[in-house]
Amino acid sequence: MKTWLALLTLLALVCPAARADVAAVAVRVEQRQAWIGQRVPFYVELRARGPFAGSPRFELPQLPGSVLIKIGSPVVGSLEAEGESWTVQTHEFALFAQTPGRFEMPEFAVHFASREGFAGPVVEKQAQVPGWSIEIRRPPGSEAIGFLITTPALEISETWEPLPAATQAGAVFKRTIVQRASSVSGIALAPASVAVPEGVRVYRGSAKVEDHLERGEFTGERRETLTYLLPRAGSFTLPALGYTWWNPDTRTLESTMLEAVTVDVAPAPAAGPGGGRAWAWLLITILSAGAGYRWRHAIARWCGQLQRFVNTPQRVAARRLLHACRHDDANAAGAAWIRWRNAQDSARLPDEELRVAVAELDRHLYAQRPPQPWCGDRLAGAFAAHQAAVRASSRVSAAAALGTLNP
Repeated sequence: MKTWLALLTLLALVCPAARADVAAVAVRVEQRQAWIGQRVPFYVELRARGPFAGSPRFELPQLPGSVLIKIGSPVVGSLEAEGESWTVQTHEFALFAQTPGRFEMPEFAVHFASREGFAGPVVEKQAQVPGWSIEIRRPPGSEAIGFLITTPALEISETWEPLPAATQAGAVFKRTIVQRASSVSGIALAPASVAVPEGVRVYRGSAKVEDHLERGEFTGERRETLTYLLPRAGSFTLPALGYTWWNPDTRTLESTMLEAVTVDVAPAPAAGPGGGRAWAWLLITILSAGAGYRWRHAIARWCGQLQRFVNTPQRVAARRLLHACRHDDANAAGAAWIRWRNAQDSARLPDEELRVAVAELDRHLYAQRPPQPWCGDRLAGAFAAHQAAVRASSRVSAAAALGTLNP
């Protein structure tokens, strides 16, 4: 009898320990070496004794010189361990590192919920994804190259609007560049160079990045527009853009070039001559000055009314918002946006693009650690487009009202 009691006591002590051996979170890395800019996939398994509830939240770390993203939707499976059945969610991630040497992935937190058994209550859980390491290698011959990606294939195309040709001072040319690469995320592709010769101004718009996963093939795309302004006369060369990448299949450096374009810029047309009527203009000036003095008080009142009309709170806030965007001043842009919204008709809602741009500004202002400096180009463009749409809508409404009054 004592022997049976001893065995039962031993089993009671061993079983909880066995259950504890099944970790709630595990990580799987299938390679221990990678090239600079190469996609390093790794997988995080979440394990529970019942079905999962809701979507997990991963606190991905900020890694200098690297890009870390989550890919696709989780795969749900099961695991038999220690005589029990576990539900498993497998989440795929990808790392793109730009610094050679030993890379150490730190632990990071994950929050998820699951049921205890198939009919039990939902239990919130927090766990740590284990850290891991990998050796990042620089391809031979690439020491002088700064930003480098690793891909079997990189396609690059460009379009111009308008096509570069002889023009006049003040002309603007837009150059849209599209990159597509296999096994690389769009966010990990190199941004286009904004180096330009003296006498040319360039503005970079917000890049649009997309990732596509189809039949296991992963493709990234980056689309961005450079706007060149030619403010004065002369002959200017809009620069060539070079792209270099490492092909892991052939183990060679490959490159392509978007050709430079030379544009001849003529001076802007000068104002026409006065037609030899200097005396007439002098007489008009004298009469205007006399009339201005005679009715100076009325003119002062009219100018005050005009100034109040031009400088309404709404227009002042709009100008301040665009000024803050041009100078990438997030705090000033946030304050101007609030003033502008307070001066609006609450029934008029911002369009989708403007809401997205404002949400990006809010995330930058109120996040605990803003991921990168804020750029006001997207908000400025979305706000200007919204203003243009409002003006167009007002003109249509006015025309409709006139049609009703004059059938």
